[in-house]
Amino acid sequence: MTSELFILLPVLLPVIMGILLLIFPVRSDRIRNVTNFIFVLMNSTLAIIAMLNCQGENIVIIKIYMNYGFEFEIDKAAAIFGTIVAGLWPFASLYAYGYMAHQERKNTFFAFFTMTYGIVLGIAFSSNLLTMYVFYEMLTLVTFPLVLHPMTQKAVKAAKAYLAYSLGGAAFGLIGLIFMMHLGSTGFVLGGSIPESAQDSVFLLPAFVLSFCGFSVKAAMAPFSGWLIKAAVAPTPVTALLHAVAVVNAGAFACIRLTYFVFGTDILYGTWAQYLVMALAIITIVYGSSFAVKEGHFKRRLAYSTISNLSYILFAATIMTPMGLTAAFAHMLMHSLTKICSFFCCGTVMEQTGKEYVKDLDGMGRIMKLSFGCFTISSLSLIGIPMFCGFFSKWRIGLAAVSDAEPLTIAGLCALLFSALLTGIYMLSIVIRAYFPVRKNTDKENEPVIHEHCWQMLLPIACFAFGIILLGVFWQPVLDFVSFI
Repeated sequence: MTSELFILLPVLLPVIMGILLLIFPVRSDRIRNVTNFIFVLMNSTLAIIAMLNCQGENIVIIKIYMNYGFEFEIDKAAAIFGTIVAGLWPFASLYAYGYMAHQERKNTFFAFFTMTYGIVLGIAFSSNLLTMYVFYEMLTLVTFPLVLHPMTQKAVKAAKAYLAYSLGGAAFGLIGLIFMMHLGSTGFVLGGSIPESAQDSVFLLPAFVLSFCGFSVKAAMAPFSGWLIKAAVAPTPVTALLHAVAVVNAGAFACIRLTYFVFGTDILYGTWAQYLVMALAIITIVYGSSFAVKEGHFKRRLAYSTISNLSYILFAATIMTPMGLTAAFAHMLMHSLTKICSFFCCGTVMEQTGKEYVKDLDGMGRIMKLSFGCFTISSLSLIGIPMFCGFFSKWRIGLAAVSDAEPLTIAGLCALLFSALLTGIYMLSIVIRAYFPVRKNTDKENEPVIHEHCWQMLLPIACFAFGIILLGVFWQPVLDFVSFI
């Protein structure tokens, strides 16, 4: 019973907390923020305790039909994804308190923001495809109001696009669920859970490809990535939530579950299905980086970068080897830390200066020293410079590709190198303009006074930057944690 509570509480409590906040809105920002932050810290603690002490214990909540029901179990994959979510969420919440201080409808915002925390942990802790699929759909429903929150015309269009893409992708993901239920197995087993009698089915590979593409919509794999750019109109805490912690990682995690724990790499490796999904991932890597270079809007440039880097994870996963699986989770962890730092720095700059385009950031690095100092660190990590955590995960992906040594994986490695070059261009061009302005300001008297934002926004940014360096230097414990070799 104790194990059941530790696994269920981190999933259920945020949902209950969010519903209560909708029913009983809190007028005082201070009371709501303090209470919410204490709760988030407590929930992260419960999640970490569960991941440390309850691995391998299966919890059956209810049976729906025959042997299919809602079940939870924490295995190694769940622990990795859950650690990313539980570790980053308190910092994201603290940042949101500062960012939303002068915004409207804060109770509604934090209600859905908090509910999202529990739903993502539900995806992480699911022990079968049915449970994960239900939480995957719920994630769309609780994040849709967050994208819609500004209530501007652009936000409405972005929310509609997000809903259409997500529900459409989930419909394709449902194909895999129905296929597995037909075979009589939906559980997650490393190596796959396809019965031996069904491994020659003509529907197996098409079902995998359609399901993979469906779940990859949230991971923004081309040609299903249009929603991510439009969603950049959402408040920065939401954008970071979508791009670094919850939604995109949930999509990548679902694709990994589908590949390694449902269908199994023994069945998929060397088939046209593997080559097709890998080719789509490679194309997306180049596509995202190429469009990031030409994008002039600060936040949308980072959004294109997310599209590219999420397909790093998918490419590593589609190598379909233990090294590929390890590299996929390594980059999921390192990219989450790096990208949330980038987006938070971007949000701080845009909120304080009102400047949204890269061409308007001339000299900002000399004014907002901490924000741009941390942004520089995250940029170097995103490029893959040694001594920063992004290098470690990209190196693992490269090793997995070289170890496989198939023509398409080598082509993927070339795409990674080309993407790294483009990443250097689109990230360092921001940093260089910030510290070495292209244009000189001749109207200094009328220039508004600009300074750093509140400590609630700066503290998470500084912690993330420190973490990028720390994990870049001491990467061996991270490798041990994510290794499936």
